Amino acid sequence: MPAIWSGAISFGLVTIPIKVVTATENHSISFHQYHQADMGRVRYQKVCEIDGQQLRDDQIGKGYETSRDQVIEVTDEELAAKPPPTAKAIEIVAFVPADSIDPVRLSDSYYLAADGLI
Repeated sequence: MPAIWSGAISFGLVTIPIKVVTATENHSISFHQYHQADMGRVRYQKVCEIDGQQLRDDQIGKGYETSRDQVIEVTDEELAAKPPPTAKAIEIVAFVPADSIDPVRLSDSYYLAADGLI
């Protein structure tokens, strides 16, 4: 199973490279939507909410919404120039009893596995 994150876990001066892998697999079946009369596939269109115009992928950009009426455009070049995150370590501060964790937080399970150790 491929790792969804890799980094390190630290116990004081000891650092162990790890990877996070999912403990479960999704075995659900997904369906497409079809028009019952002629079996034509139902698609979702990308439409501008201001002028109602249907858009192609090359007409769509990315943006960060700072307020309800203000969006700052973010280009692919700006994202590529952003430095990668440097801190990829988890520091264990304390362990807690299992019954003190809300079960809602346990909807997805993961394993920590050693990464790069022989």
